[in-house]
Amino acid sequence: MASVFKRQGQYEKVLEWYGRALAGQEKALGEDHPDTLTTVHGMASVFKQQGQYDKALEWYRRALTGYDKALGLHHPYALTTIHSMAATFTKQEQYDKALDWYGRALVGREKALGVDHPSTQDTIRSLIDLHETTGQTKQARNLRTRFRVPTHSSN
Repeated sequence: MASVFKRQGQYEKVLEWYGRALAGQEKALGEDHPDTLTTVHGMASVFKQQGQYDKALEWYRRALTGYDKALGLHHPYALTTIHSMAATFTKQEQYDKALDWYGRALVGREKALGVDHPSTQDTIRSLIDLHETTGQTKQARNLRTRFRVPTHSSN
């Protein structure tokens, strides 16, 4: 139900249904079960979409702490949360933090998934975009060269 309401942009209903799912998952599976943490991550993403960045980061941290306990920080679920935290810091224009968290996501994703995996490529592109946004064109160019990422076409 939460997914349906999310597609419709009805975020209060999304949070209501995620909250119901979370309560059931915590009771049946425990707070640090990967399925429970996926719901926690989902709630964080809704807060991010609503522009409630501090609240999103709070929920992402909760998910990341749980993933660290249950699966380790190099698990793809944890790395997705790390990437999402970086994106949230970008939204807040906390670029130094965003660069740090994207860097963590890239190192982990490259090691766990390989450079050609779509998630790793997503982090590479996000890091390049952030370097370009902050005027760090040399760093962006170095990443493009290292990972063979083409420049944006103006056509």
